[in-house]
Amino acid sequence: MRNRLDRQLRTHTGPNMTPMVDIVMCILIFFMIASSLVPEFLLASPLLAAPTTTDVRQRVNVPPPPARAEIEIKKDGQDIWVAAFGNVMKMDRPGAGANEAILALFESKKAGLSDDVQIIIRPQRLVRYQDVVTIYDFCIKARFRQVTFAPAR
Repeated sequence: MRNRLDRQLRTHTGPNMTPMVDIVMCILIFFMIASSLVPEFLLASPLLAAPTTTDVRQRVNVPPPPARAEIEIKKDGQDIWVAAFGNVMKMDRPGAGANEAILALFESKKAGLSDDVQIIIRPQRLVRYQDVVTIYDFCIKARFRQVTFAPAR
């Protein structure tokens, strides 16, 4: 009778390993499927091979990449300065006359540029978001088609 009680008390009560093995196998299968099976030396490269004479002749007629123009917005104390197209102008709060001068500058420069020009607005770190949006609105009013933002410096 004592043997029977000892057997009942000594049963294994540790954690069930079956669910853990299932999870590990699922993770293993996921990583095997998600990993690339193509060796790296077979991946396509965007670099060109050494040019031949026919390649050079074909590339002569390729148009140049679009030009870029940067508009920098800087904060000096309470003043906001806009550097664009070789000019530096002080930006006033909405409704002031200096902002109209900035818009006029953008419109005059747009007349001499193609539609492929990329305008990059680059604010300084402390410039308010509203001032960046105002410059963006001026670019849209001047009919620039490609306007983007650069990270703050």
